[in-house]
Amino acid sequence: MSSGASLSGQFTFYKADSECILYDAELVADEIRAEPRRLFLVGSGIIQHAQKPAGEGGGIGRARVQYFHCGDMNCVLKHYYRGGMVARLLKDLYFGRNCENSRAFREYRLLKKMQDMELPVPRAVAARVIRGLLFHRADLVTEEIEDVQTLSDVLSQRALDADAWRSVGYCIRRFHDAGVYHADLNARNILLGQKGEVFLIDFDNSAIRSDGNWRDANLARLQRSLNKFRRLQQGFNFSAGNWQALLAGYKGGG
Repeated sequence: MSSGASLSGQFTFYKADSECILYDAELVADEIRAEPRRLFLVGSGIIQHAQKPAGEGGGIGRARVQYFHCGDMNCVLKHYYRGGMVARLLKDLYFGRNCENSRAFREYRLLKKMQDMELPVPRAVAARVIRGLLFHRADLVTEEIEDVQTLSDVLSQRALDADAWRSVGYCIRRFHDAGVYHADLNARNILLGQKGEVFLIDFDNSAIRSDGNWRDANLARLQRSLNKFRRLQQGFNFSAGNWQALLAGYKGGG
């Protein structure tokens, strides 16, 4: 068993048996700092299920989530699953034993970097990799953003005014100006707060990128997502005018 910190308590590394955990010692309770593996034991004496169904709220791509309480925090535990054709064969197995190259560790570090940039993202609490001989499984714990709905859920219920669409565009522009490429920018990965706040979630496989045409491709991906919802869901509140309002916010800064 080994434990140590690199740079700050936000990047405390813990290793025991086949598990490697990167966690924020400044966020978790004393009981978790003493035994970080307990953070992933949802339903234990320290970690209690939240009173909502697992997966409620969407916005987590292929991942499956559990909501739980840890001390004063409401948290979300995401387990990583494969996508595409290989999903049936490998399910939640990823090749390699290097924790730092895992999706969980990379997403954790990216979230911390974006947090330092003051971008509207969930706070990263911990990432875990369980290593086998050739493959590994991975999990990520973030602090829950409360009193929000996904953009897709909101549009299923009601229309947004032009100001709200401009706010969404402005939020995306902030990430792009910081060089953040979101690998799966869709209507489920945008959260809207009750006071008009906008957040982005699920940064699996995302990264900081240099200049290039990826920004336009990122916006096009979101537009395809919204059009797909409109095509498949009767009464989905999205129009060409809404998209123009989003672009106005993106280009004009809110």
